[in-house]
Amino acid sequence: MTTQTDTILDKDLEICDAHHHIWDFPTNTYLVDELITDLSSGHNVTSTIYMECGYGYDTNLPSHLASVGETSFVDNCAKDIFKKTNGGIAACKAIVGYTDLTLGAQTQESLELHMATSNRFAGVRHATAWDADSNIRNAHTNPTAGQMLTQAFGQGTRLLTKLNLSFDTWLYHPQIQEFCQLAKQHPNQIMVLDHLGGLIGIESYSSRKQSVQKKWKKDMSLLSERENVYIKLGGLAMPLCGKDFHKRQTEIVAEELAEATASYYLHAIDAFGTHRCMFESNFPVDKVGVTYRTLWDSFKHITRNFSLKDKQALFKRNTENVYCSER
Repeated sequence: MTTQTDTILDKDLEICDAHHHIWDFPTNTYLVDELITDLSSGHNVTSTIYMECGYGYDTNLPSHLASVGETSFVDNCAKDIFKKTNGGIAACKAIVGYTDLTLGAQTQESLELHMATSNRFAGVRHATAWDADSNIRNAHTNPTAGQMLTQAFGQGTRLLTKLNLSFDTWLYHPQIQEFCQLAKQHPNQIMVLDHLGGLIGIESYSSRKQSVQKKWKKDMSLLSERENVYIKLGGLAMPLCGKDFHKRQTEIVAEELAEATASYYLHAIDAFGTHRCMFESNFPVDKVGVTYRTLWDSFKHITRNFSLKDKQALFKRNTENVYCSER
């Protein structure tokens, strides 16, 4: 079991956590204090990127604008964390919020209000994770099959390009080719694929994990040809992936976690290059299977033979270039 006295690799390496949430749901609380505890658990996390999760909506606003409440809430959290850490951690340095990209003129109204609400607002995630297996839970945005290639979704994507905002997607691995087509249609739009492309390893996929990995590798290599696409390295501790880290009686240690996940991360890095990949915690979602400290140490074990320049790109520079550059 890991302890707070374990040796951490590259302890001084600066990290920008590319993806985390803040929420207070009935079965799970992960607010400012919980986040600070994780960010301060041993690694040199100097900044983070907040990712929308459907929390903090302002129900006093019209439905197409309610998600602006999340941006306002997180903007205040960012100020609170900066104060509580004496300026040591620029948490939520950028905010990726939610706007329904299929609503035409209402999409633009929402985007403009997000931008007016916080100068940290950097982009949109419109999750499209959908699968034909009815036992696989679809994304919280209630997506439909083929949504990314609809005319309405394309119109919303063009608005992001116009306003110089990034686009994140949370999808499942059978949808990677669909996303590839979207990226091809919008070559000037910066797009970020979350959680390594959403590998499914449960339900009907649990008995065919080798074929899933084979298809995933092929589709990821195809997607990597789209130069406007970046990928987040993380998310494999989610129960969805079928690796069952959450069922262990003792905490997994960094070396073992690295061994179990390295082939996926290294394939993505080989395909996209160290200049288009970024490590993410996906906390508190991945917290069910691994501690924050162990997760980041596993990433460092996987990249221990990389050059310092490449490590700096993967752990911080790429993330801040995508989300925190002047707009």
